[in-house]
Amino acid sequence: MANDEDRQNVLNESLVGPTDRRRFLQLTGALVTALPWLALPRFLEGKPVRRPASLMPAGPARHTLWYGSAAQESNLLREGLPVGNGRIGALVGGDPASTCLYLTDASMWLGKRDVVLGTDGQFDYSTEHFGSLVMLAKVYLSVEGHEAAHVTDYRRELNLDQGYMRVSYRKDGIAYTWNIFASHPDDAIAIHLSQTGGGGFSGSVALHGMHGDTPRAEAVRWPAPAAATRFEGTLENGLKYATNVMAVAGSGSVAADGQGFRFTRCDSLTVIVCGGTNYTPDAAKGYMDPSVAPLALAIRKSEAAARVSPEVLLNTHVADYRALFDTMRVDFGTSSKAQRAMDTWARLQARAAPGSPADPELEATYLQYGRYLTITGSRDSLPTGLQGLWLDSNVSPWMADYHSDINIQMNYWLPDRAGLPSCFEPFTSYCLSQLDDWTDVTRKHFNDPRNVFRNSSGKIAGWTMGISTNIYGAGGWRWPPAGNAWLCNNLWQHYQYNPSKAYLARIYPLLKGAAEFWESRLLTTSVKDPATGSMREVLVDDADWSPEQGPLDAKGITYAQELVWDLFENYRQASSLLGRDTGYAAKIGELQARLYLPQ
Repeated sequence: MANDEDRQNVLNESLVGPTDRRRFLQLTGALVTALPWLALPRFLEGKPVRRPASLMPAGPARHTLWYGSAAQESNLLREGLPVGNGRIGALVGGDPASTCLYLTDASMWLGKRDVVLGTDGQFDYSTEHFGSLVMLAKVYLSVEGHEAAHVTDYRRELNLDQGYMRVSYRKDGIAYTWNIFASHPDDAIAIHLSQTGGGGFSGSVALHGMHGDTPRAEAVRWPAPAAATRFEGTLENGLKYATNVMAVAGSGSVAADGQGFRFTRCDSLTVIVCGGTNYTPDAAKGYMDPSVAPLALAIRKSEAAARVSPEVLLNTHVADYRALFDTMRVDFGTSSKAQRAMDTWARLQARAAPGSPADPELEATYLQYGRYLTITGSRDSLPTGLQGLWLDSNVSPWMADYHSDINIQMNYWLPDRAGLPSCFEPFTSYCLSQLDDWTDVTRKHFNDPRNVFRNSSGKIAGWTMGISTNIYGAGGWRWPPAGNAWLCNNLWQHYQYNPSKAYLARIYPLLKGAAEFWESRLLTTSVKDPATGSMREVLVDDADWSPEQGPLDAKGITYAQELVWDLFENYRQASSLLGRDTGYAAKIGELQARLYLPQ
């Protein structure tokens, strides 16, 4: 194998050297155009990965989160640094003596497809029926003798410009570096340990299941020292899942050791983590694909990534990531030298202090961090929910679900406005994959006599959903009738940013079904016209509630009236642009004209 010091020098030059933006755009443009493998809609066999022809140029990082100590595992959700490829993600601690990676897969969901209503006609909201997003696994990577007391110059950083995490420190005069990233092209998480100066690594890797799993470790036949540990399992709802962790060393030895493996006197070490489920966004298949074998797939993907040199693996990831990240630059001004010298936590505290001066580079980094989370959390798998792609336990607030009253909509306000339109696709695909079940659930259960929000007319059509939704077509907690209009508002705005009739045709059934729901729901009442003083008939929402506001059973709430007006307007325009259902669109226009709006 090539000398790891030489590799690191080449890598550092490629990722820190002078920027040639034209050359970069040529490389990423060719990469994106030529690579159909960029789409990974779920955990499936991918096409062979094409690597960039040359290393990606880069300038000094303009946007970095950095800290002078490792994250505490007990506070990992707040202190850990997130990596992800839109499907699989990890929160990383960064302690060389024993760093933890808390792994998640966007489709690792408990719960069922069947809808269960409570005595009040609202949805059951338990992990047994509705479910929850849960963790996939934990990985611990420990290096002997690298405790905090034995190292100096420790730095833990998340490079937003390049899309990867780095831990660096010195021990006995030797520089050590860990690079951690989640590759979208290779569909795996990689951790590469290197050093310059004749040092080495000895320690262990342990894999912990989160659902009663028992990992098994074994040697791997490989040109270099290697071993792996893995497990597979099935949740109570039938969802199959698996995780595989493989390590390849530049020298020394790697040997299976019970449920994990040990590495000894290695000049470098690359750890590849891969896992997933057999979830499929297809209601006709019950959202699970029996043909997918998650463990076999995880092993193949891990081995494919391990065959690639660590610098090329990282460079492939950086090229893919920067093709998205570099679509927008942010410059709010220059911060002071004193501000730049502070680590991110100290800098945030200083900025929050009363009377503090502006810190324009920190504020630009804050925006770019939002873009980083969008790229790493929302590529072409499921959309991001209340906690994005990252968890620190199997018990999360609000099940880490999708909230249709505003939260999922807020997650998807950013992509189009921040140069990341492709990151909106998971939201669209999710809504389309759930539509048949949402329609069925609405037809069967919305007018349940126990539901205080039911249509008093007795009519029902189209679709709405629960305020909480899972990935199996079911709802949780309360009915929020106007949630469908708010989802459609996001879908329509994405069309406005990216006018494509093909996309409009895809979302048309969602728009029309939501309009049909409201056609069946609106009530006629009379109000006094403030201009003339005479009475006139208007249309208002039936018994409803305004999330986060109240009351719980009012008619004609402003929240719903305005969302429905927008829905009707968007549907009419979609019908006109596509030349579909023009008669029905005219009817919706008549209803829209009669909607009562705030005076």
